Amino acid sequence: MDEKKKIDGIMEKTAQRLTSLVDVNTVIGKPVVTASGAQIVPFTKITLGYLSGGGEYGEVKKIEDGECLPFSGGAGTVVNIKPAGFLIDDGKQCRLVRVTDDPLDGLVEKAGALLERLSRRDDHA
Repeated sequence: MDEKKKIDGIMEKTAQRLTSLVDVNTVIGKPVVTASGAQIVPFTKITLGYLSGGGEYGEVKKIEDGECLPFSGGAGTVVNIKPAGFLIDDGKQCRLVRVTDDPLDGLVEKAGALLERLSRRDDHA
């Protein structure tokens, strides 16, 4: 088998296997129903990176059929699966709870909840 076809085949299989990691049940988890009837759906953030490269080395000369230069190559893959939050539906309202390390994100969410409470008070007044 031709070396290029062999490498292409390996690359294609690797890409297929990496893609299979990111199915819908990984990104959006299976819903969990609590005793009170609320439904909680977890979701994740997935980062997938794949890098490969190589080169042929040797003296510069005309390559005849059947000859090849020494080849060097490498590949690397990074998969990062991190919980991102939960979608909570209690039958009255649906809300998003994010899981984050950034304190500014938490502040923005709390400000949004505060504005929602204030607008409800204005509606009832």
